[in-house]
Amino acid sequence: MSTVSGKGNIIVDNLDELNYIGGMNIKQFIKETEAEFIDVKYVDLHGFLRHVTFPVERFDSFAKKGFGIDGSSVPGFASVEYSDMRVIPDTSRFFIDPFSDVPVVVMFGDVYLAGEDKSFPHYPRYVLKKAVSVLREKGIGDELLVLPELEFYIFRNVYYQHDKFISYYEIETHEDFLAPEKSYHGDVPFDPYHEFRLFVATILKEIGISVKYAHHEGGKFSQHEIELDYSPAIEAADNILLSKLVINRSAVEFDLRTTFMPKPIPNEAGSGLHLHMMLVKNGGSVFYTSKKNEIISQTARWFIGGILKHAGALTAFTNPGTNSFKRLFTGFEAPKKITYSEANRSAAIRIPGYQKGKNVDIEYRPPDALMNPYLAVSAIIAAGIDGIVNRIDPGEPVKGNIDAIASIPELPSSLKEALESLNRDRGFLLSDGIFTEELIDRWIEIKNREYWEISTTPSVAEFEKYFGR
Repeated sequence: MSTVSGKGNIIVDNLDELNYIGGMNIKQFIKETEAEFIDVKYVDLHGFLRHVTFPVERFDSFAKKGFGIDGSSVPGFASVEYSDMRVIPDTSRFFIDPFSDVPVVVMFGDVYLAGEDKSFPHYPRYVLKKAVSVLREKGIGDELLVLPELEFYIFRNVYYQHDKFISYYEIETHEDFLAPEKSYHGDVPFDPYHEFRLFVATILKEIGISVKYAHHEGGKFSQHEIELDYSPAIEAADNILLSKLVINRSAVEFDLRTTFMPKPIPNEAGSGLHLHMMLVKNGGSVFYTSKKNEIISQTARWFIGGILKHAGALTAFTNPGTNSFKRLFTGFEAPKKITYSEANRSAAIRIPGYQKGKNVDIEYRPPDALMNPYLAVSAIIAAGIDGIVNRIDPGEPVKGNIDAIASIPELPSSLKEALESLNRDRGFLLSDGIFTEELIDRWIEIKNREYWEISTTPSVAEFEKYFGR
């Protein structure tokens, strides 16, 4: 395995003294792999990966001082007047790019303000680091472990175009499932992309991402899921972006197209990014209880209570696209109800019914892969902290047909409503300094612009319904 993981300072003075799990430091790794280039990835406010590649000979200098970037060219980062920033490689994790013909060492980077040893306060990875620090400082937990379930569609090809005088999309798919009830966990030969998932899982393993399992999902037009294993919050957010990258790059190798759009096909199953979470302290799950007839601890109930209380505001980060709400409000087990339940997938939070012993976790089901995982997980942590600190009890888990219970509140039904909820309910994000007012205002501004841009554009469906009237 080419990945080496561990802990260390982001700003380093002596690279030769940095040792990590596996007994190998970055300089040894570069030498043993005969690497020729270093590729440093960082993330913008939307959650898109960006990268800079340079020869290994420049690594010592860049590892100590970082390399400059134009923050005004990165959406959401900075204005032109204050645009100078620098990226410093995070040498706590690195691996060889499995898709490159020449040996390239890949690692993440963190964004700093130019001329200062100070993190850029709106950098998404830094926001998540602050959230985890608050958990520890308050004695709530040592870490939040996160297990992501990545759902996506595979198409043979996709064509689309949009401008003032033409707007269309066309999807080519190839599957032999004639009924949706046959598609979930469907086997070969009806599952034509089994080998593709094996290829992706192999690549993920090579770069140090543990896969729990992979399978065909319920969408009959080639919906799939790759579920990762538990990892600490920051690593889990990194893994989400790296997994999306690997899936999309693998699709190129197979001459296919993949998409993480929440709702690419109308009236068919949507794709989510369910997050299983386990708050751990002293090596055990804080959510576990030994009390009879209780499935979770009181701390878990408070954590859930905070998430449910702030679910509307959270949706602005966990479901940040107009397409997100086409998934949440069109059925197919979409979790739109703000409640929690045991083993019920219609609730926003599910307590898994599988026997896990002391490894008790909760599953937050609304998120989708359009989210910036660092900001989304940070907001979830902030909500959970608020629930624990203020002892917000959600009551007993709801049973029965949740969708039929009218008294249960629902998530916002549009991106506009989600942003309005965030604007009203932002105090829990600010109270411990995890988010700043400026970051929240910037997020609302960017996403409002996105909402109005899409909502004011005529659609093909509208032409079909209204043109001849």
